[in-house]
Amino acid sequence: MLGGLALAWASLAGCDRGAQTQPDDSGAAVRERMDDVLPHPEPAGEGAFPLDRAGILRELAPLPFEALLVVYELEGPGGVSGRLEVLARPGGYRRENWTVQVPLGAEGSRQLAGWTIQTPEGVWIDGAAALDPTPAPLGALADAWLALPEGARRRVVEQLRARTQKLAQARASEAEAPEQILDTPCHVTRVATIELCLWEATGLPLRYASDGLRLRAIHIDEAAGIGPHAFDPPGPLLRAGVPGLDAAAVLERAAQGDLGELAPWLHAGLRLPT
Repeated sequence: MLGGLALAWASLAGCDRGAQTQPDDSGAAVRERMDDVLPHPEPAGEGAFPLDRAGILRELAPLPFEALLVVYELEGPGGVSGRLEVLARPGGYRRENWTVQVPLGAEGSRQLAGWTIQTPEGVWIDGAAALDPTPAPLGALADAWLALPEGARRRVVEQLRARTQKLAQARASEAEAPEQILDTPCHVTRVATIELCLWEATGLPLRYASDGLRLRAIHIDEAAGIGPHAFDPPGPLLRAGVPGLDAAAVLERAAQGDLGELAPWLHAGLRLPT
């Protein structure tokens, strides 16, 4: 989550793995993954309900675009700087590629690089145990939805869509205009020493600041060319299910209008590998 960004930065300078990372000053590796453009599926028509796993995943983790790229510039304590690129597709697919320059005084600087891949089933972090990723909730929620009776499935989708509509109506009625970054509206939230401007439709901040860390979007591509293997996980998911998540019970309550447990799972915050 976003609150973990500051903690991740605190460990970057001492990361032994970074000494072995080959620098990629041009971002060529990212562009190569994006060269092979996938066809964009047609969005479901108004009132159409999902019929399969892919369809409910798009309802659980929607995006207003079929292929999104957001590029950030980063500044950290002690002159640390870098870049973060986020690639995303509807349905809970996300890839975060980052490079960081860490000043070392008379020794020059060290460049660190890494990535995080998220699918509906799990989250894989570069340098972490490749065979033991963190299970993600969306796949379990999608499977639980498919097991519901037809009426309950429909009510869950209706509640998800109603939540989105209510948020849009609430924002439209606000007297104060939202902040604009790269011609994109975002809404400012402050918690203790953290301030962010959230692009609510995507769950991504366009601006983030905490003690010692600043992040700001410098480029948005709403029709990015994302290659077919950008979200391929590097290994299998060995742990089934998310600890503490009873997906069926959460969806049953969501069908009755209680989305309190479900809402936090719908958009993941940014993560930086440690």
